[in-house]
Amino acid sequence: MAKYILTIILILALNQCFSQNNIGIVTYKKQILEYLSEQEDFIKKTEKRPKYYNNVLTIDLNTKQLLKDVNFYLKFNKDEAIFEAENILEIENNNFYKMAIAEGKGVFYNNISKIISEVQKDSYGELFLVSYPKINWQLINETKKIGEYICYKAITTKITNGRNGIIETPVTVWYAPELYIPFGPLGYSVLPGLILELEIYRVKYYVDEINLNPSEKIYIKKPTQGKAVTKKEFDQIGNEIMQNLNKERKF
Repeated sequence: MAKYILTIILILALNQCFSQNNIGIVTYKKQILEYLSEQEDFIKKTEKRPKYYNNVLTIDLNTKQLLKDVNFYLKFNKDEAIFEAENILEIENNNFYKMAIAEGKGVFYNNISKIISEVQKDSYGELFLVSYPKINWQLINETKKIGEYICYKAITTKITNGRNGIIETPVTVWYAPELYIPFGPLGYSVLPGLILELEIYRVKYYVDEINLNPSEKIYIKKPTQGKAVTKKEFDQIGNEIMQNLNKERKF
């Protein structure tokens, strides 16, 4: 009964969300919850390989420092949203920049009225426009307060077609029904409230600033350049490239 009542409330909130005419910019920060150099198993395995461990430690320390300066922006109107890392040229020239933003690299585009979810990304030396399938959310009757907002929990699973089979990665988000904005970081969307926190594989994105209905105009341009592929096709391209690289290394 409690789950049924929660579902009704969320459906009503979602309908109201779609009817709002809000525009805005949400600033997110990224936090790596556990670095490789901090993991006990890794430390133990590299006891006799101090040079290798120090190389990993250097990468982790530089990544941690870079993330203090990198912002991720979600720009939205009532139908569309774009999520991408801040364009800072002096940081982009840093060798550790791509490792720091990792899964946040690219332009994530959502259109809830046309049911479009795409990511424009530069991978394997080519520009792609990757279409993603609908997200199957499981709404959890669990709350916590983030800042001044009461947030609800939702979970889903990211599916990746890896070389050795399907890889399932849990995704946990906390969204605020009080903020009738059905968007969030990394293209995760269509929840009855703004996603204030997202956690996926030892990485967390969290809201740093919310600017609703700003005075300046917000332009949301759908990415159009790049080879159009599905998420499954994109995974397959990556698998084939890695297989070819492994074959070349054997010769």
